[in-house]
Amino acid sequence: MRHLQSFRYVKAIVESGSIRGAADTLAISPSALNRHIQTLELDLDIQLFERLTRGVRLSPEGEIFYAYALSQLSGFARVRNQINNIRGLSIGSVKFGVSQDINTDGLRSLISDFQRDNANVDIEMQQIGQEHLFDKLRDGSLDLAMFVNPVLRRGLNVLHARDLELSAFVPNGIGLGRSGALKVYELQNMRLVLPPVGTEVTTRMLAACERFRVDVQRNYCGPDVAGHLEFSHLPLVGCQVLAESRDRPRQIAGYKRLAMDPRDIGTCNLCLLSSEDRGLSGPAYKFQEILSAIFQ
Repeated sequence: MRHLQSFRYVKAIVESGSIRGAADTLAISPSALNRHIQTLELDLDIQLFERLTRGVRLSPEGEIFYAYALSQLSGFARVRNQINNIRGLSIGSVKFGVSQDINTDGLRSLISDFQRDNANVDIEMQQIGQEHLFDKLRDGSLDLAMFVNPVLRRGLNVLHARDLELSAFVPNGIGLGRSGALKVYELQNMRLVLPPVGTEVTTRMLAACERFRVDVQRNYCGPDVAGHLEFSHLPLVGCQVLAESRDRPRQIAGYKRLAMDPRDIGTCNLCLLSSEDRGLSGPAYKFQEILSAIFQ
C-alpha cells in the first residue's frame, strides 16, 4: 500500500498547487512530504514536479505519472467497494458531477433518500463545466455525471436520458405565460436570472432573445438561480433545468412555474453519464438506481 500513499500525496500536491498546501491537507510536515516526493522521483528516475517561485506544477513526465496514479486510486476504490459488497456492506463514496445549469434542489432530496438506507456512503457532489466532463469521468474523479446536452464521444456511457422543457419562474401577478407556456417575446425588457455564462441553458436563452430581437437585462448569472430568486426584491424571471422526480416538483414562494415554449427554444436533453472504461462501484450503481427516478 506504500504506492497508494505516494499516489495520494501526488494527487494532493496537484490539487493544492504546492507542497505546503498539500502537507496541510494531509496533516504532515512540508519537509516530510518533500522528502517523500524526492525519494519517489529517485525511484522512478524522473522529475515529477517543476519547482516554481510560488508552488509547483507537474512536469511532462509527471503528467503521465499523475494520470496513472489517478487510475490506480480509482481502481483500488472499486476493488474495495466490491469487497465490501461481497461482505454485505455498503461503504465507500460516490463522486457525482452536475452541469452548472441544473437546479440541484431535487437531487438533494434523492441523496437524502439514498443515504437513509446507505448511511456509510459519502456523496461528493460538484457542479462542473463541459470542458471537464470527459476527463473527470475517464480518470475516476467522477463516478457519475448528470449533464444538459452533453457533447457525446467515445468513452462516455449514457445510463439514462430524458428530454425536458426549460423551466421558468415568473413572479406572481405578472401576466406572462397566459397561453400555458412562456414565449420568448414576452420577456421584452424583463430582468433575467440565468445559469453561468457558457452553459447550455444560458447560451440557448440569449440566442433566442437575440433571434426574436427581445431586449433583456441579465440581472444575475450563476449556479443558484432559485436561491437568487428567493432573496430578490426585484421582479425577475429565472430559467433553469430542474432535475427532480415527477412527484416532487420544485416551487418557489411568490413565483409561478412555467415551461419556456419549446417552439421558441427547443427542449433540453438531460443525461446521466458514466465512463465506458470504468465499471460502477456497488454504491455508485445503487445511487444511479435512485437517480433513475428523474428519468421516468
